[in-house]
Amino acid sequence: MSNEFDRYADTYDQLLDGSIPDALRENAYFAEYKVALMARRLRMASIKSILDFGCGLGRSLFFMHQYFPDAELYGFDLSPLSLDLAKRKMPQVTLTTKWSEISSIKYDCIFAANVFHHIPKEERKLAMVNCHNLLAQDGHFFLFEHNPFNPITRRIFERCPFDQDAEMLFKSEVEALANLAELMVVDSAYTLFFPKQMAFLRGFEPALRRLPIGAQYYVELAKA
Repeated sequence: MSNEFDRYADTYDQLLDGSIPDALRENAYFAEYKVALMARRLRMASIKSILDFGCGLGRSLFFMHQYFPDAELYGFDLSPLSLDLAKRKMPQVTLTTKWSEISSIKYDCIFAANVFHHIPKEERKLAMVNCHNLLAQDGHFFLFEHNPFNPITRRIFERCPFDQDAEMLFKSEVEALANLAELMVVDSAYTLFFPKQMAFLRGFEPALRRLPIGAQYYVELAKA
């Protein structure tokens, strides 16, 4: 990965909005959805440290601060400009572009939202291994990605300027990478089934979690 996102940092939200149809624009909802899901899964765990791997502008970190008020938050990203913008919003978070500054810590939770599809295919195993090495022995790793089976998601992905050189991953690919990195799958499911016009149906989403038609999916991992 490179710091190519520097050129998109100032206009990230506008570019993202431009690639998403008006009826589906819920960026804050999507960000909070992931963190809320993670919080539900970790409701019985003691989470003192969280690493947002590929944190970008810090949108998820904002919600992590709300859902995990007692946790120390860290953000890693290769785009210095993105981190500068994130720091203005979240000055209490430790943000860095340098792996050496986070590699000495063992995190109770690692969070990666729509990051791995930006990592070149030949580098994904190493990225997964690196996350394994940062995870505490009883830690949890939540990885969210776009669902290639969903035609609307695929269309948005193809229209998005900063996804032009990216390649979507199927859930099975993430699970295979995890196995190579000696991580075990604790849970996985498809998510985000209903747009905002059908928000009244979102309570049924847990019952649909096995259907590969959600806009995204997540995989929860732990050390094997």
